[in-house]
Amino acid sequence: LYALVYEHLLAVPVVRGTKTKAETFPGADYTTTVEAFIPATGRAIQGATSHHLGQNFSKMFEIQFQDPNDPTGKKKEHAYQNSWGLTQRTIGVMVMVHGDDKGIVLPPMV
Repeated sequence: LYALVYEHLLAVPVVRGTKTKAETFPGADYTTTVEAFIPATGRAIQGATSHHLGQNFSKMFEIQFQDPNDPTGKKKEHAYQNSWGLTQRTIGVMVMVHGDDKGIVLPPMV
């Protein structure tokens, strides 16, 4: 989803990836990312991340739902969770990619 926002809406090409275990959000099973290249600096910047939390936090905080496959309606399951965040960093990346010292040319979809 993040890659589509960056590429189709903001006209910013990104590289999709998965963070290493050391870079993964604490408590998450894994973290995915999109990284953008900033031509003015020749460097990459993390555009957005998504954290697959599995059932780690739902077990910790007792977040449960009624099991739809249990005919008695008594069995509970822990929720699987994700953490998503699209922030103002996205606007900053767009400005860094499409702008320079002379100004900015916004993508047509913006």
